Amino acid sequence: MQTNVSNSPELGHAPKPSKTSTSLGVGWILGTVGVGIVTGAIGTVMHLNSWWTGSFGLPWGVALAMLVAGLGQWWTGLMTANMLAPGLTGISQYATLAAMTGLLPGNHFSVAMNAQTWQFVPHLVIATLVWHAGVVILTMISVLLVSRQVRHLREQATDRYEDVSLHSSATVLDNR
Repeated sequence: MQTNVSNSPELGHAPKPSKTSTSLGVGWILGTVGVGIVTGAIGTVMHLNSWWTGSFGLPWGVALAMLVAGLGQWWTGLMTANMLAPGLTGISQYATLAAMTGLLPGNHFSVAMNAQTWQFVPHLVIATLVWHAGVVILTMISVLLVSRQVRHLREQATDRYEDVSLHSSATVLDNR
């Protein structure tokens, strides 16, 4: 009796893509929290940088801080292929922001919200407001974008599996 077993890749079916888990492992959780702490600290330190033109200030630091925070969230989301990762990164960024502005004495990383600061350095007040609210808004946007990107990549992987599976079945029929 002859068996039709072959080690040839042309005759076998393509392996089905493994179903990815929807939960993050402990290592990835610690990694996303670590990225959030580092990028949150960098953003908190740099968000008050501005370029003074003489009559008004241009708060370039907050734009760079938002870029660093967004890239950290995007990177963790794509590396884990999980929408929870940018959420954890964003929560860690905000917790770092809160710790640095609340636990350290003085106004090193924040500007007081009063009439004097609005009068003399409104660009720093705006930068502080944008950074504090921006991390939360950026996290929500990042979770949505990563979710959409991961869904798109999974659909592509499924389509490729179906294409390879159909092709390998045709090859088997042609070789008979």
